[in-house]
Amino acid sequence: MIRKTGILGGTFDPVHKGHLELAIAAKKLCGLSEVVLLPAASPPHKQNRNVADFSHRVAMLNCAVSKYPALQTSTIEHLLPFPSYTIDTIEYLQLHSVGPVEFYFITGADAFLDILSWKEYQKILTICHFIVFSREGHTILKLKELVFELGFKKRKNRWKQQKSGKSIYISSESVSSISSSKIRKQIAAGKSVNKTVPKKVLKYIEDHALYR
Repeated sequence: MIRKTGILGGTFDPVHKGHLELAIAAKKLCGLSEVVLLPAASPPHKQNRNVADFSHRVAMLNCAVSKYPALQTSTIEHLLPFPSYTIDTIEYLQLHSVGPVEFYFITGADAFLDILSWKEYQKILTICHFIVFSREGHTILKLKELVFELGFKKRKNRWKQQKSGKSIYISSESVSSISSSKIRKQIAAGKSVNKTVPKKVLKYIEDHALYR
């Protein structure tokens, strides 16, 4: 039996309830066996900002997923060359996976619309499926235009690339548009983030005086 594994990458600085909602929604949409949350050790798009230490971000993720059996944290990007690129991560996962597995890369519409700038994006599209979440109607139209240009054709609830057999799922399901940067600012200002940050994560942040 082929295992279906979702991959949700990010800086997770800090992880928040929106990340968890996204992972759970993706699992439900494609019947995934599990979703692996991958904190970027050295995010290429965050080179000009101080990011919380990798160990702190991993610890916060472990706190966040502790009550979700199907969600896991992976530290593999800490083993890969800096900066962290999606292609390197997926190839590493393929090489070190036990048994047959299909990978589903989970992302937001804004990130996917920028895929042409990703390292080896054409190869990425042939080795894993994509689950793309969009909250706005006009963004979905842009997504569909881009997906068509990338060589995918509409097949019922997904877009499929005939040659590779890989699919792109576009979902307009409502997920929280929570911002980690806003959370950091609120914490620095002494404001409450109880509604957006899991309780265990918030305790970790307080215990280690992060974002102050």
